[in-house]
Amino acid sequence: MLTETLPTWVRSADGLPVRFLFADNSPEDGGQKVIADHLDDDRYEYLPDAANPGFAIGCNRAVARTTTSHVLLLNPDVWLPEGALATICAAIAEAPDVPIAVGLSMHGGEYVGIDLNPISLFIDRPATASRGPLGPSGGAAVFPVELFQRFGGFYEHLFAWGEDADLAFRLYASGVRTRRLELMLPHAGGHSVQGDHTLQAFRAYLLARNRLLVAARTFTRPMMMVAMPVLALAHLALAVRRVRQGLLRPFLRGVGEGLRGAPRARRQWPGERFGFATLLSYLTVRRA
Repeated sequence: MLTETLPTWVRSADGLPVRFLFADNSPEDGGQKVIADHLDDDRYEYLPDAANPGFAIGCNRAVARTTTSHVLLLNPDVWLPEGALATICAAIAEAPDVPIAVGLSMHGGEYVGIDLNPISLFIDRPATASRGPLGPSGGAAVFPVELFQRFGGFYEHLFAWGEDADLAFRLYASGVRTRRLELMLPHAGGHSVQGDHTLQAFRAYLLARNRLLVAARTFTRPMMMVAMPVLALAHLALAVRRVRQGLLRPFLRGVGEGLRGAPRARRQWPGERFGFATLLSYLTVRRA
C-alpha cells in the first residue's frame, strides 16, 4: 500500500516542517526502497524490525525517536489529500496540549476516533455521533509527544487491535479530552487481513483477548463488576459470528488468554481508571 499512499504524504508535507519516521515490521516487503525513492535521506528515519513485534511496539519506538513536540500516527494504508497536513498542523497550533482524532473514510462510512460500545467494548466512532471521541484511533492520531510518553504510550502486550482503545480509556479517565478533526482521510481499512485466513484468525484471537485485557486494565472495580458479565454475554453473541466465519477456535483461545492475563494486565496500569462517573460524563456530554 505504501507505493500508493507515500507519494500523497510527500506532496502533503511540501513546505512544512515535517520529518517522517517509518516503523516497518515487515521489511522483507521492500518498503525501504519505496521510501528511499520518494524522500531524501535527511527527511526520514527508517526503523525496521523483521520480528514483527506489533503495531503498539512499532509506534512506541517511533515516538521515542522523534525530536518534535507532536507526532501524527498514520497507517500505511491511509492517503493524505493535498493540504491535509497543513490542516492538521493548524489544528495542533490551535490546541497544542490535547490529542486529536483525525477522520477516516472507510467501509463506505466516515469515522473520527474511538467510541464505547456495549458489545465489542470499543468501535470506530461514526463522524455523526453526538458525543465526542473517547480518544484517537491509532490509524490517524495526533499526540503531544510528552503526553503520549507520560501515559506510557500504547500497552505493548496488546500487539494490535485494541492498543489505541486502551490508551483512550486511560486518557479519558484522567481528564484528557480528545479533539476531533473531521478531515476525512481515505483509508483502505481491513486490507491487511483480507483474503488471508491465518491473519483473520490472528485478528479474531487478538480482539477477543484484548477486549478483556483493556477492560481489566482501565475499568474501576465497580465498573468491572458490571462490565464483565455484559462482556461475557457479548462474547457469546460474537462467538456465533465467529462460527459462521470459521474463526471460533482462535476466538475462544483469545477469550481464555484474556481471562488468564487480566490480573497481570491490571497490575501494570497504576493510574486513573474509567468508572461510572466517567462513563456518565462520556455518555451525556455532547460534542461542541
